[in-house]
Amino acid sequence: MNEIRAAGSDLLRGIRLFDVYRGENIEPGKKSLAFALTYQADDRTLVDKEVDKAHRRIEERLKHVLGAQIRGKD
Repeated sequence: MNEIRAAGSDLLRGIRLFDVYRGENIEPGKKSLAFALTYQADDRTLVDKEVDKAHRRIEERLKHVLGAQIRGKD
């Protein structure tokens, strides 16, 4: 969660871990984590492009710093 916060822009308002899975289809010693991220701006309605950019930045940091694999993207 710290890495998500570090990469998140000022649009990232909330992070919630909602699932941890170990088992079938996951490499031994690894786990799958699922997070719900909330993006919001005080002064406007966000457009998809803004949220996508912020989200990609988080994904790239998780891959680079933690060696994470993003489900459906690797």
